[in-house]
Amino acid sequence: MVEKFGYLAVLISFLTSCSAPPGAWEEMVLRDDDERLYLSSSELENRGPYVRGPYGARNLFDGNIKTCWSEGAKSDGIGESICVALEKETKNIILQNGYAKNTEVFIANNRVKEAELSILAGINIPGEVTETGVLFNTLQYKKTKTIILEDSPEPQTIAFPFKWRSLVKFRTAAIRSFRKLHRKKLTGIKQSPQAVLILQLKILSIYKGTKYDDTCITSISFQNKTGPDSKKHKTQVKIYVNKSQNAILINTGSGEPQTLVRDPKSIFQIVDVSKDSNWLIAIHMPANISHTRVETDYHLYNVALREKIPSSFISEGAGELYGFKGVNENTILMYADNKKMKDEKILLSKIYDKLK
Repeated sequence: MVEKFGYLAVLISFLTSCSAPPGAWEEMVLRDDDERLYLSSSELENRGPYVRGPYGARNLFDGNIKTCWSEGAKSDGIGESICVALEKETKNIILQNGYAKNTEVFIANNRVKEAELSILAGINIPGEVTETGVLFNTLQYKKTKTIILEDSPEPQTIAFPFKWRSLVKFRTAAIRSFRKLHRKKLTGIKQSPQAVLILQLKILSIYKGTKYDDTCITSISFQNKTGPDSKKHKTQVKIYVNKSQNAILINTGSGEPQTLVRDPKSIFQIVDVSKDSNWLIAIHMPANISHTRVETDYHLYNVALREKIPSSFISEGAGELYGFKGVNENTILMYADNKKMKDEKILLSKIYDKLK
C-alpha cells in the first residue's frame, strides 16, 4: 500500500458511543451510499470530509477484493472502527480480513486479530441531514462481544453474537426515550423518526504486516433468513482485472472474455462498476513502481462501447472519480473537481450524449 500523506482528523462527526457514559446519547453522521448506511473512524489517504479516498469504508460493500477499507491512524490502527447499519434478523456476519487483493499485499498490511462488536440504536429525525450524510442520535446497547478473526484472506462467517429479541426491545426503549427527550422538537413533524440498529466493529489487536502499519478489511456483509446480503448488487456481466495480462477483461458468459483495456506498462484497479454494468471507473498505475509514492490516474470507461472517456467530457478539472449512484438513465458519476476544489456529480447520460 502506498505511503500515508495525511491523517483524517475528522471524516465526519464521529463520536463513539463506547466512550460515553451508559445511557448517554451521542450524535453520529452516517454516509448513505446506495441505501447503505456506514461510517469509519478514519481512512487512509482521505483528504477531507467531502472526499472519498481510495481506501474508504464504501469499499467494504463493493464485492471487489481489489479494494479495501484501511484505517488512517498513524499507529497500527488499534481503537479504530467501522459502523454499519444492520440488516433485519442478521444471522451471520461475513467478513474478509486484511487486504485480500493477493497474497503479497495481504501479508504486507496489518490484519485484524481481535475486534469488539457493539450495537447502537440510531434515530434520525426526518430532514436532519448534513452535506456528508444522515444525522443520527445514537445510544449504545449494554452488551459488547469480542471476536477473534483468522489470519486468512478468505471470507469468514461469524455467528451474530447478539439476541435479536433483546435488540428489538432495546431499539423500542431507545425510541421511547428519544421521543420523551425531544418532545418539543418532534411536535409538528408528521413523518416518524427513522430507527436503525448499527453494528460497530472496533479493532483491539492485529496480525502485524511485514511492510505497512495500515490495518485493512476487504469486505463485510450480512446473512439473514433469506440468504446473504439481500442488498448486494448482482450482475450477469463480470468485469475483472487480469494481472498476468495487464488488462481489464469483460466476461458476459456468452463466449471468451473480451478486453476493455490492456497495457503492459500499467497495472489496473477497479474502483466501481455501475449497476447496469455499462460504466466502469478504473485506476491506472505504472507497472514498475519504485518505493517512492506515485500518483494514480482515474479513468472512466463505457463498457458497452469499449471506450475510455476523455476527462474533459466529465469536467475540465476532473480528478478522482469516486463512484456511481442511481440506476439506468438516472445514474450519476461522483467526482472531485480539482479546478473548483469541491466534489461534483454529473449524469452519465450527459456524457453518453457527447460520445454520439
